[in-house]
Amino acid sequence: MKLTVFATTDVHGAIYPYNYFDNEPKENALLKFKTYIDKYKAMNGSEAVITADNGDLLQGDVWSEYDSVNRSRALVPGIINEMYDVIGLGNHEFNFGLPFLNEFYNQVTVPIVNSNVDFLDDPLKSMIRASYIKEIKTADGLLKVGFLSVVPTQILKWDKFHLEGRVKAEPMTEAVRETTAQLKEGGADIIILLSHTGMSKADDDLTPLGENQAVLMAMMEDIDGIVFGHTHDVFPSGDLLISDDRLDIDTGTFNKIPMVQPGVSASHLGVLNFDLEYGSGVWKVRQADSSLISAEDIILKDDELADYQKKHEQVLAYLNIPIGKTDYPLTTYFTRVIPSRGVQFVSEATVWFAKERAALNENNLPIIGFNSAVKVGRDGPQDYTAIPAGEMTIADSIDIYKHANTLLIIKITGKVLKEWLEWAASSFNDYEGDEILQPNNSRYGFPGYNFDTFFDLDYTFDITKPARYVSSAHRLNDSERVIKISYKGKRIKDTDEFIVPANNYKVAYAPFLRDAEILYESDISVRDIVTEYIKSGETFEYHNPMTIIPHGTYKFTTATAAAEYTNGVPVEHLKDCGDGFSIFSVKL
Repeated sequence: MKLTVFATTDVHGAIYPYNYFDNEPKENALLKFKTYIDKYKAMNGSEAVITADNGDLLQGDVWSEYDSVNRSRALVPGIINEMYDVIGLGNHEFNFGLPFLNEFYNQVTVPIVNSNVDFLDDPLKSMIRASYIKEIKTADGLLKVGFLSVVPTQILKWDKFHLEGRVKAEPMTEAVRETTAQLKEGGADIIILLSHTGMSKADDDLTPLGENQAVLMAMMEDIDGIVFGHTHDVFPSGDLLISDDRLDIDTGTFNKIPMVQPGVSASHLGVLNFDLEYGSGVWKVRQADSSLISAEDIILKDDELADYQKKHEQVLAYLNIPIGKTDYPLTTYFTRVIPSRGVQFVSEATVWFAKERAALNENNLPIIGFNSAVKVGRDGPQDYTAIPAGEMTIADSIDIYKHANTLLIIKITGKVLKEWLEWAASSFNDYEGDEILQPNNSRYGFPGYNFDTFFDLDYTFDITKPARYVSSAHRLNDSERVIKISYKGKRIKDTDEFIVPANNYKVAYAPFLRDAEILYESDISVRDIVTEYIKSGETFEYHNPMTIIPHGTYKFTTATAAAEYTNGVPVEHLKDCGDGFSIFSVKL
């Protein structure tokens, strides 16, 4: 018989086929996949069909934001219950904190699986099981399909302030080994691993606590198929930057194990195909492969989303609530070479919030803000912020800052500040590189969300020097790209002290910040602070704090749509790459 496993990963709240920021339909949406799968089941009644999600389903897009503020009547649990047979956890499931997960998962009726996180005394311990066996009746008897799920142990770092003392995380490979054996003992005929981790052969990833371990997973015994994710890549695809004789793009296998990674934001539906044979009371895999179905290739009829129209309208009404205005366009197209108002906006909002809490600053220390662009092209040419001048709504506050981070107000020294800027300076390529920026990729580059700009300072980066850090904030050497830092015209000394409103992810992530003194931890998100800042009507003067030397003309890549915003900036469009991105030049 044939077993088909449909899989999603890193959906990040992309539920409905509508772009709520541009107010127009879009191609990628989870509900397109639900409609496709429902039709497939109706037309292929003799097949065993299972649908699974591999994590990072709850956080990211506007339906996620709606659910985070309407958690007791969230919209997405009903869709999960209708669509999936089993779901796993991703790292972003933890962003809203465990109380939110408790309330959300109380509304989910399908099995929720994770094999390497122990929730200690939290109620989630009884909601989330280590493994699950799906039983399917066939003419030859029961087919038992086992599922297990793992997530990087780095959740303890990324969401430290939500998870410390509340959960423990076991190395992924250890959990897979233990849980696979348990599934076999429990009678599982076929075992599918939901692995919220990317494919990499980097030395750091091949260690027991590595972040992207799909290669290691494919080498483990008794695994029949793998859904992986986290890095937002697609597989099978020739674009995957890994070379290995065990890799077969044509069949979508690694080490003869079918594997699938269905992109990000419901861009693709993953498919694991198994031809099974029954004999002597045992099911065996005769042949297996994997494939992808693009959301663009699924065409919906006008009435096929009728059941979800009311939910769509609820979200739309919430997002269109006016909260203020902006006199200038807020974009992130050029912000990694010329810091933008779109990024400065969040920095100004957090400083405004910190200054409102004067009791935290008895010594009247300087309060300096920073921000990085969350939407800066990592997930495609549409993944940028572009808010026109005029009225601003709830949707715009999400567009500016889409993550659910909370705010921490910390005190740091000038010495720590210099390390922070060295980390930011490391996002630039070596002086003789073809482009000034490292790739905007978490697996082999330097993603934009780790490039922080401090708008209250002035500083100079010398990119003839080697980079001091990699994107993960691991130090490579003692090189110094930061040759000058000043605050209000005065050079900063190592012993100077500053107050910085920061997000919980950044403080937990960067090693040089983990010992920072925390003066205040907010119970509201940075996005909520941005919303309140917009409502306040506060304004700010644009400031570009960054100087790059050697001065010259450099190439960089951003969305082709950025060509509309080159007036008034030293940027020129050079070449359309044909994929929504273009090469530009910038004079620095």
